[in-house]
Amino acid sequence: MRRGWQVAAWTLLAICLLFSYESFQLSLSDTLGPGPGFFPFWLGVLGAMLAVGLLVQLHLKTVDLGAAALEFDRAGVRSVIKVVVALAAGAALLEIAGFRVSMLLTLGYLLFVLGVRSRLAIAVFAAVGSYGVFHVFFHLLRVPLPMGILGL
Repeated sequence: MRRGWQVAAWTLLAICLLFSYESFQLSLSDTLGPGPGFFPFWLGVLGAMLAVGLLVQLHLKTVDLGAAALEFDRAGVRSVIKVVVALAAGAALLEIAGFRVSMLLTLGYLLFVLGVRSRLAIAVFAAVGSYGVFHVFFHLLRVPLPMGILGL
């Protein structure tokens, strides 16, 4: 069991270091403040530090890898699969249906899958999360977002 945790921690460390290296190729600052590589670089550094901390704990045997680490929760796995499928479907719909429609459908489905049963709460959150976010990014921040074939 400890070998699996070590492999996962080393993999996480390698990914974080690669992430930091690649984002360091971008500018860390520009005339307005942080550049495009600033946040990815520091997130990669933070992730690498956490991976090293986990490796140290595994080496010193201070991490409890008891029975709880071996339990398999089928309902949790199903929820994760539903969320990943919803995100993939939302990304696939983005160019076809546009940002507002695809996010409206994706957020509505995600809320339902994750256990929200109030139709009003789902409708309000999905509408604000799709149309409200679109308005802020497209009109106020001038970030181009996909409009879809219907122009919505």
